Amino acid sequence: MSRRSHGMGLIPTLREGVRIAFDSLFANKVRSFLTVLGIAIGVLVVVVMAAVIEGINASFRAALGSEPNTFYAMHAPFEANFQTNSDDGERDPFWANEPLDPAYAPLLERLPEIRYVEPVADLSQNGYVATSGGEEVTLSLAAVGPRYLEISGGDVTYGRYFSDVENDRRTPVALVDSAVVEDLWQGRDPIGRTINIGRGNRRKSVFRVIGVYKPIDNLFAGLATHYALVPFPAADKYLNVWDRMVSFVILPADGVPLEVAQDAVRGRMRQLRSLAPGEEDDFALLTQTEVLDLWNKLTGMLFMVAIALSGVGLMVGGIGVVGIMMISVTERTREIGIRKALGARRRDLLLQFLVEAATLTLVGGSVGLALGGGFAWLVQSLTPIPAQIPIWSIVAALLASVATGVGFGLYPAARGATLDPVDALRYE
Repeated sequence: MSRRSHGMGLIPTLREGVRIAFDSLFANKVRSFLTVLGIAIGVLVVVVMAAVIEGINASFRAALGSEPNTFYAMHAPFEANFQTNSDDGERDPFWANEPLDPAYAPLLERLPEIRYVEPVADLSQNGYVATSGGEEVTLSLAAVGPRYLEISGGDVTYGRYFSDVENDRRTPVALVDSAVVEDLWQGRDPIGRTINIGRGNRRKSVFRVIGVYKPIDNLFAGLATHYALVPFPAADKYLNVWDRMVSFVILPADGVPLEVAQDAVRGRMRQLRSLAPGEEDDFALLTQTEVLDLWNKLTGMLFMVAIALSGVGLMVGGIGVVGIMMISVTERTREIGIRKALGARRRDLLLQFLVEAATLTLVGGSVGLALGGGFAWLVQSLTPIPAQIPIWSIVAALLASVATGVGFGLYPAARGATLDPVDALRYE
């Protein structure tokens, strides 16, 4: 039995609370296991989801490219691309706004604030296939400009990229990735070979392979395969690119602030679109920061779901804390009475019980953190997702564990601390 006077300091109180917490863990194995398990599951969910989302966000930032000042011009806001035509589709910007004319690109590039403008079209979801020698693959096809690699950060591992002359002359050349080389030609030298690109029952067009392309390492490159890059003018001529898929990649001139470049492009675009003063833009300019903001909103919603699931685990653990602490208070009723009779203060007892409760949940949090680290490692090792545990999630998980212990242990602790010493001494 512990006999402490009112002179008991903070450190002894903490030490005593931790010791008693571990005694309770071993004395009430089933309840302790359920408590630790609930807290561990709650922390595990938060840590794993934070690691996965952090990895996905890092890949998304890498996928945006290596030029942070790059911005994009589209015929409709980015979020409108996820809407479909309906009965009132004429009011939807994606359908109501006129598509971007590729002829705008050289006119915008003449602006002194702009370094270059290139029309591009992501055709990866449009069902394009490539055939050669009886073999066929579905392509992740992109119609791009001569400076695409400067923006994307990808690389040509064999052969070469297409030239400005080939781009301007609409020469049907293509770069393919190693997956295309393997599936169409069993890994043999692809340079100079031809592939037929098209979709559906439409006539396919012949493109000559001039290089092997390797996208920058990121999750989204890992999820897609069979990449092919073709000059935008050639794609526009031979592949019937849907005009609503056309957008512009724009890079400001050296030393020109992003906002200044955007204002210059907006003014020229309004002239080209014949918009009167006061009319709303019938196009959209989007910076990489805005793209990241939209992406973070999406992943933020996923993380909120994870927080809700984690809360269930913490609730289960918290209920276990209440049970264990109530038992601990009951079993130590006479001890509490003796300590109060010897001058122990109410706040000393309250602090000791809260330390005991927080220690129980901190053990669960530590177990969940260790398991979460293991799961994150497995995700990174067995999937394309580069799971990375952020430091803030570790701190948040441990703080949530301690807060759960303090919150759910407050009632039992207050009950023990407010026991009448006379009644406590009579307790059998």
